[in-house]
Amino acid sequence: MTPKPQCAYNSSPADRAFTLVEILVVIAIIGILASMLLPVLSKARAKARKVKCISNQRQIYVAYTMYADENKDWYPVVTGSAGAGGKQGTFTVPPTVARLYGAAVPEKQRPLNQHLDNPEIFKCPSDIGGGAYNVESCFDAFGSSYQPQVADDMFRVKRVLGEATEKPNSYEGMSINTAEIALSSVNKIIQGDWNWPYDGEDCWHSEGGTKGHVMLFGDSHVEFFSFPPNMTNWFLNPKPDHTFKWW
Repeated sequence: MTPKPQCAYNSSPADRAFTLVEILVVIAIIGILASMLLPVLSKARAKARKVKCISNQRQIYVAYTMYADENKDWYPVVTGSAGAGGKQGTFTVPPTVARLYGAAVPEKQRPLNQHLDNPEIFKCPSDIGGGAYNVESCFDAFGSSYQPQVADDMFRVKRVLGEATEKPNSYEGMSINTAEIALSSVNKIIQGDWNWPYDGEDCWHSEGGTKGHVMLFGDSHVEFFSFPPNMTNWFLNPKPDHTFKWW
């Protein structure tokens, strides 16, 4: 009787298992790959948030346009900087500050909401708050992540929206007309991230290592913008004029 051939090598489970050294090498490689990929993923997420913010403000521009079409080309008069649209904020502040911020304005009394499907359009996905009161989210605190120029000409930017608590027919109480915007629409700032033009820690976006804000302009385009460092000194002086870029 012919004997059955024997296998040259019978591997046991122990022979097939990874050694501790091999496992550590694999873990090290995974760690290196993760350290290389995380910055890329982080940049991709930041870019996606910026794209969403740009989309939000483009939709808000359409709401401004629709409102103006129904109101003889006038932009809305609002109660506070956050009062154009969004939701009622949760921030409790002294009455004077509350008026300036517009946090207490109910959702139904924010004029642009009637032209938008969702008040969440006024929420920037990169909104991490900040500002003078160091809130965690401007949208949650004030009801909007975006701030238009209201009542006064500040930072050499002409006002866009009138303030409802100012005297009727006063400059501060009247909004801009679309004919005024048309004079320099490509450069005319309508609104931007809540903390504009203050760069630095209060910026929610960056590009190429430069921090800045997503801004909406009068010709409907939206772009990432980094203001000059000295612009924060232009609070009320010098006054804007029609030849200045952001008028």
